[in-house]
Amino acid sequence: MRTRLMLIVTLVCFVGLAAVAQAGCWTGNGISDPGTNYVRAEVWPGDLDLMGTLTAMDFFYTTDGTDPKTSGTFMTTPGQFLEWAANNDRYEAWLFANNGDLVRWYVESLSADGDVCESAEFQFTSGVTPPAVPNLIGSCESELGVGGDWDPGDALTDMLDLDMDGIFTVTLTAAADFTDPNPEGYQVIEVGGAWGAPQFPGDSNVPIAFTAGTEITFYLDTNPMAGWAPEINAASDSFLAADTHTWAAVGGWQGWDPTNPATQMTPMGGGVYMVTVPFDASMAGTHDFKCAADGGWDLQCGVNGYGGNSSTWSFEVTAEVYVEFYFHVSGRVKVVVTDTVANEDQTWGQLKALYR
Repeated sequence: MRTRLMLIVTLVCFVGLAAVAQAGCWTGNGISDPGTNYVRAEVWPGDLDLMGTLTAMDFFYTTDGTDPKTSGTFMTTPGQFLEWAANNDRYEAWLFANNGDLVRWYVESLSADGDVCESAEFQFTSGVTPPAVPNLIGSCESELGVGGDWDPGDALTDMLDLDMDGIFTVTLTAAADFTDPNPEGYQVIEVGGAWGAPQFPGDSNVPIAFTAGTEITFYLDTNPMAGWAPEINAASDSFLAADTHTWAAVGGWQGWDPTNPATQMTPMGGGVYMVTVPFDASMAGTHDFKCAADGGWDLQCGVNGYGGNSSTWSFEVTAEVYVEFYFHVSGRVKVVVTDTVANEDQTWGQLKALYR
């Protein structure tokens, strides 16, 4: 059993992603470029709240597979301590390693209360392609304190999936206020540093506003939700996840009116909102739908997700039917055309009068 477990770890490391561990205070990762002899080892706290404020860190490594705790080199420079975000500071060190070297390292850190926290050991094989990760881009990056705007190559805005749940995140603490109106905001690029890679939502920026000192988590949900749009790759943030908005179903069939009381959506639980609207035979044809928040147009959600001007879902009506419109707080929409209405205590005539 021990041999098989070691083999599994070796295979994981060979593709460039360290065996992610959570022991003591730190989580670790490492990447390298097959075209050079540079490798990057990095660690960041699993829960800084349990550690206090960091005051010192010592980084030890080996490149020949030996135990870094007995023969490791103490890293001082080159190395960087990056104030990545509140509760998510990161330390990274660049070093030389030949292709195929087994790089092993660990970190000791000292917190403000004097406690020493030692990480688990992390390792990976150098000379392999770095794992591709999404990257946060937008007109708000400078206010987030992470460099220039619309920079897909900034490592501080790489989005990671440390718990492997299919949701990539980056948490940042705003360095300045950001209050620019649409069309400013952010997107997520599928492969950091690769202009031309798909961007989400892609059709418009996700609007956002924040004040200096605010901690914000950005998400890219890659889990499939069958029947919803977008099915995968829904971009959002912790403000949106807080689920504080009201939502309306809008389209030409109701005059593109986000204040229409008959198309206001009802929260159903689990981050889902829904409204049922009757369509009679005279309304046969193709219609458009998206959601609008808070009785206005600043924040919308359509088939590509959240945005300031989201794309619409097209659906067809051929007879007298009910249409169910759905919104999910992750940034997804759905349409279901049905013969039965969810609210059975209202007559067809009453419902038609309401939405008109």
